[in-house]
Amino acid sequence: MTGRLIAALWLVVGVVVWNGFFDLYVSRGAREYGQLRVEHELGRGPDPDMTAVMARATHDGAWASSAWATGVVIAGWSTIWLVRRTKHSAPST
Repeated sequence: MTGRLIAALWLVVGVVVWNGFFDLYVSRGAREYGQLRVEHELGRGPDPDMTAVMARATHDGAWASSAWATGVVIAGWSTIWLVRRTKHSAPST
């Protein structure tokens, strides 16, 4: 495998990580809205605004998923760089 192909695969892994974390946060936002709605119907809280709850969930999700995906891609690309550096600086026998 070439280094470019491996780097592209790490980028694909980063996209998958981003999608997974974003979906997790949006799902949590939907669950939070449902809980707030039920609490309101039971008379235990204010009427929730779905737009505000989901906007907060997507904002938090975008930040968290971007951070995780960036970390994964940087870690993957760093391993490629380290392997190449180690191969080029290895003493000849």
